[in-house]
Amino acid sequence: MNNRSPLLIIALFAIAAFGINSVMFTELSHEMAATSGLSGDEVELVKIGFMITQVLGFMFAPLLVRKLGTSLLLHAALLVGLGTNLTLYWTGQHALVFTLTWLVSGFFMSMLLVVVNIYLLNTFEQRWLPAIIALTLIFSTLLPMGAYPWLVAEIVEVFDWTLLCAASAWLYFSALVMVSLYKPQAVKIEAKEKSAGSVYLVLALTMSLVVFLLMRGSYYNWLDSNWFVQVSSVAAALVLLAVYQLVKTRHLNTASMQLHGKLKTNVFMYNAFLAGFAVMASTVLFANFLKMAMHYNSLNAGYAQLPSFYAMLVGMLVSVLVYYFRRPLADAVVPFGVLMILLSVHEFSQLPSFVGTESLPIPMLLRGFGVGLLNVSVTIAVLMYFQVGQRLEGIANFYLFRTMGGVIGGAFFSRVIQNHSAQASGEIGRTLDGSNHVFAAYEQALSNAILTHGRLPNPGLGMSQISAVVKEQATTLALSNSLLMFIVSIFALAPILLIGKKLAAKQEATKAQ
Repeated sequence: MNNRSPLLIIALFAIAAFGINSVMFTELSHEMAATSGLSGDEVELVKIGFMITQVLGFMFAPLLVRKLGTSLLLHAALLVGLGTNLTLYWTGQHALVFTLTWLVSGFFMSMLLVVVNIYLLNTFEQRWLPAIIALTLIFSTLLPMGAYPWLVAEIVEVFDWTLLCAASAWLYFSALVMVSLYKPQAVKIEAKEKSAGSVYLVLALTMSLVVFLLMRGSYYNWLDSNWFVQVSSVAAALVLLAVYQLVKTRHLNTASMQLHGKLKTNVFMYNAFLAGFAVMASTVLFANFLKMAMHYNSLNAGYAQLPSFYAMLVGMLVSVLVYYFRRPLADAVVPFGVLMILLSVHEFSQLPSFVGTESLPIPMLLRGFGVGLLNVSVTIAVLMYFQVGQRLEGIANFYLFRTMGGVIGGAFFSRVIQNHSAQASGEIGRTLDGSNHVFAAYEQALSNAILTHGRLPNPGLGMSQISAVVKEQATTLALSNSLLMFIVSIFALAPILLIGKKLAAKQEATKAQ
């Protein structure tokens, strides 16, 4: 295809549909449960299955692209995207159809993301790629994280959630029409050896079980459940088996083995993991603070996050400009982005539950700027690092590592919040002793307050008020401590990245000599 503009439009249509579908479980789980006939917990299980199929899609994308080609998979992913969204729009109220549709959708969404990036990297010159990668990230990452929470809440105030499925279906259909009209040529993929089917089977089972345990751990109270301990043991055994299989087949020199044979590649993958961990963990913590501690509904919480989106765009612009005009400083952008996120988390951790809206923009702006710097700079650096023959496995593994970083970050902090909530409740509960003169004075003041509002004080009414205060303070304290724990986690993970970069640079310098 000589004219590259249609390809860019196809990519933007496809990735915009990807972004809409990716945000729906986060923002619309209650609405989807109401119309599909599933409980909230059952929808959560569907969400876990959706995430598992996304991970499997990234794992199997290189294998399928090498067997079937980019053109066939591009058509297939767009057709499946169109079909799944139309199915959800028309028959999403049936529980089984709803479940199967999302599972299929997750797999082909990952496939689409990999194939679209291959087309873009192989079609455009290097000088255009930083700007194009940043443009695609607006629709795949920045809008879903910063603007869609508010936009989706506004839409469901008036319309049914399936309107978003109709919007996604229109985007997929438009992309299909343009593909049919302009017929992008298939990207030639160099033939390389791949691992045996048994290796893929073990890895698929391992990753599926690990994702399930990470996302479902809080339901079983983690290791306090015997069932969870037993399944975790099975997962650990599968991890060891997967490592054994990879070591055993190392001599085969497969495409992935060649890719990860370089230290610099592994440093980039860890960078992707850290970016996914930091961005997703901070997103979860901020959203929980707005909704649980400040009692914002989805609409108000989304509106409060809009400044973060504007700052993301500024951070994205800075990342692109640095890459074009000060490329030696591009490596410094990543730690600076992490620092901005850490500062925003620290600011947020100091806020009380009764904070006003005027105190939110500063931490939101800091976080948005940091996310824009971190996400965009990491994605540009990694995707442009791979040589032509390594792009397929490189793109798929990059998104796999970033996704797993997000899953682990979300799981880790759900555990942290759970622990800190229990500890905070216990600490605050110790003051609720009738012999404690401070509590007795508080109880007397509360009774007087109830009496001045025209009601007779009674133990039941008083204790309900005290219970509400205890829950609010316990939640606020737990979330504040979790935010501080996030800072500790990043300080623990970041040195590994810095050491890896130093070793990789030293290795490159040695080879140059």
